[in-house]
Amino acid sequence: MKDYYNILGVPKNATKEDIKKAYRKLAHQFHPDKKGGNEQKFKELNEAYQVLSNDSKRAQYDQFGHAFDGNSASAGQNASGWDFSSFRGFEDVDVGDIFESFFGGAGFGGRAGGKRRGRDISIDIEIPFAESIFGGERRVLIRKRIECEHCAGSGKAKGSSDITCAKCHGAGTIRDTKRSIFGSFTQVIACSVCEGAGKVPEKKCEQCRGEGVVLKGEEIRIVIPSGIENGEVVRISKKGEALRGAETGDLYVKVRVFPHTTVRRSRDDLLTKLDIPLSGALLGGNEEIETLEGPIKLKIPQGVADGEVLKVRGKGVPRDDGSRGDLLIEVKIKMPHKLTPHLKALIEELRKEGF
Repeated sequence: MKDYYNILGVPKNATKEDIKKAYRKLAHQFHPDKKGGNEQKFKELNEAYQVLSNDSKRAQYDQFGHAFDGNSASAGQNASGWDFSSFRGFEDVDVGDIFESFFGGAGFGGRAGGKRRGRDISIDIEIPFAESIFGGERRVLIRKRIECEHCAGSGKAKGSSDITCAKCHGAGTIRDTKRSIFGSFTQVIACSVCEGAGKVPEKKCEQCRGEGVVLKGEEIRIVIPSGIENGEVVRISKKGEALRGAETGDLYVKVRVFPHTTVRRSRDDLLTKLDIPLSGALLGGNEEIETLEGPIKLKIPQGVADGEVLKVRGKGVPRDDGSRGDLLIEVKIKMPHKLTPHLKALIEELRKEGF
């Protein structure tokens, strides 16, 4: 069985953004047209990305493993061994999508159970360019389902106990049969009454009415790591929605970075421009330049050319190891638009000197 997660080097709970980022990096590295490329590895990367970037295919792969991978089912077959290639008029239909619509994403013939957890939440935030470089902090108020403080998430009134769920008889799951164009399919799903717990409160909490959770606003602190790039996602564990008797979901924060007016980023380096007069280019000297951390003095070498790049080490993007990239400054020489008689005379002198 091919481990698509291992091929892309991402964990099984990786977000779509994580998967896309890993794929692009590795595809660039192993592209057959590049020096040191690997065609076989490149094909594996594409295969893994096609599956994990598709919600339906990823759900089936996570559930069926080798059956999805094709080691136990030939082309045109699904995990059940049925040959769907004999059905006409379905050339453009993804059979996995059909099963997903029938079974709510649980997959063909699979259990909807697994480890129960609350829903994940995703939000977008916008930050200034400087904060994306040096990091920062945000506090957001999110209205969501959180654990009921009155019953500590149990759903029970004080002094009450749990009793066996009457619908699933304590199993936590029920069998659900649905009919489709392929026939009748049965799957095991979580009981809707006890939500898979197998038990329900004998007497419900008055605050949450037995659900163990209440809808309420919660202020969440978001730490923006230094060096984050536009479109990257920050995952905050257990800050999603709560669910009675289950693990709380996660919060995913997509960061959008406002561009800076004079500074841009290139990997770990910061790039900007500096306008200097012609005299400053010819004679050199010191110029003050504004950076993200305030003004600094920059030494201009004598005879610097238009478009030449000057480097200030350690003034770029912070790295994980504590070091920093560089600040790269492109020199732009300001040429005079009008010349006075005196300037013309001086330039004529320069011409005589061969300049």
